[in-house]
Amino acid sequence: MHVRVQRRIGLGILTAAVMLVAAGCGSNDESGTSRATPTSRPTASATPTATPLPNENLFGSTQANGGAIKVIARPQVQAYLGTCLGGSGDDCSGGNAIYVGTEPGFTEAEEDIPNFGLYALPAGVLMTLQIVAIDAAISLQFDSVTLNAAGQSIDIGTTPGIHQDLEWHLQLPGGAVSGTHSVTFKLTTTSPGFSASNEFTIPVVVTAGQPPE
Repeated sequence: MHVRVQRRIGLGILTAAVMLVAAGCGSNDESGTSRATPTSRPTASATPTATPLPNENLFGSTQANGGAIKVIARPQVQAYLGTCLGGSGDDCSGGNAIYVGTEPGFTEAEEDIPNFGLYALPAGVLMTLQIVAIDAAISLQFDSVTLNAAGQSIDIGTTPGIHQDLEWHLQLPGGAVSGTHSVTFKLTTTSPGFSASNEFTIPVVVTAGQPPE
């Protein structure tokens, strides 16, 4: 009697072990081949790539085919020593230094950039750049036109294809240069359906060394 009980217990343990192994191997198909049970994996979502901006003051509108003109302005203008009048040295000590920056200019968005809330303008929109305030040391050269006073303006073109370059001039006494010099603009248009941009300010910063090529 004692031997039979041991045999029954041994058979029970063996049966349980076989069932565990069978469950771990997954289900069998009709051919008798063992297949592992697939494990679900989380699906990776694609991260949208932000549209890069050009090294220009980029403008468009706040909504498609309407709204206000919107400008994404560059943070500053880097001006390098261009002319030294009556001074000497790298900082034109003892004279008057004229620093010149050649970028950024003003260019229109060629396509919608929703991640910046900027939309391309339709054809036939005339854009005018107006000076709201300007430091006395700054003047802006657009080909043969010079702007150096608040209230002055210049038409920079009609869409499509607006890209207006200019030179930023900053005239200061030579020697140690410090302080902040800036100009405040807004873009306006007479085209129906669009209103003027908010005012935006761009600092002009004296920069040592040579301008990039």
